[in-house]
Amino acid sequence: MDRTDIELFLSIVEHNSISKAAEILHFSQSTVSYRLKCLEKELNISLFYRRKGQRTSALTKQGELFIPIAKQWQELYKNTEEIQHYPNQLLDVAAISSVSASVLGDVYETVTSDAIKMCLHIQTAYSNVIYNLVEKNKVDIGFVAEPENRRNVLTIPVFSEKYYVVRKTRYPKAMGTVYMEDLQPDKEIFMDWNKEFENWHKEKWGNIASYHVWVDHFPLLQRFLRDEQFWAIIPGSLLPRIYENMQTVQVDNLEGDIPTDRTIYMIKNINPRENRLSTIVNFEKTLKDCLIRIPDVNVLL
Repeated sequence: MDRTDIELFLSIVEHNSISKAAEILHFSQSTVSYRLKCLEKELNISLFYRRKGQRTSALTKQGELFIPIAKQWQELYKNTEEIQHYPNQLLDVAAISSVSASVLGDVYETVTSDAIKMCLHIQTAYSNVIYNLVEKNKVDIGFVAEPENRRNVLTIPVFSEKYYVVRKTRYPKAMGTVYMEDLQPDKEIFMDWNKEFENWHKEKWGNIASYHVWVDHFPLLQRFLRDEQFWAIIPGSLLPRIYENMQTVQVDNLEGDIPTDRTIYMIKNINPRENRLSTIVNFEKTLKDCLIRIPDVNVLL
């Protein structure tokens, strides 16, 4: 089977249209129809029903059954290309956005330097999505804040960190203490750091949203801290980014009924890809070396 024919088939399935697939893949409609007939002849099955005047493409039963097989073929082609074109030190990494924005940025920069020369595929996702990717061996290493019990996945505590309250200010002072009862809930820029934090927040201020704005991306959190009345709670690993991107910021300890430290976990498949083993070891060593140089984190590796 030809790779192009597989891509054409999956594109027709995705868009439910031969003409749309032809447009996206830059083929004429007649070429797509011809290649589709050749694929059906090779497989000795009909993949789509042909009805005159009907623009959509309805799958036959055999066509539906062929979808997962076509996706497996597509993955095999990708793996074959990897063998041909990519360097030995190739690694797929996925992490929640707040960790990518803090500690992992330095790790990524170090392992891709001339001294180590890793080739990284990096993506950002939620913890449960990262678990799915690691479980299917589509990602070699993941970093999550929500641990799960998965039979084929190792979950390893990497570091823990305490929380701080941050605000923009004209005249920053030395780090002091802020009491929870002195904070105005309707001025909070809220970001959900993990389930424990979310539960604590609901217990403290109730289920009804009382914050000024909810964000799921750290750069947005910084953007909304536009004057002294707004505040946010962030984990310690993000303090360097706050200091770097906000020239006048006040950072204080929290006092009172505060959430427990946040723990970040590294996850790996118990049966990693053989050709990635040495690269995983090198990445983990660099990770630990970078972590011990970061203030406000407790290294658990």
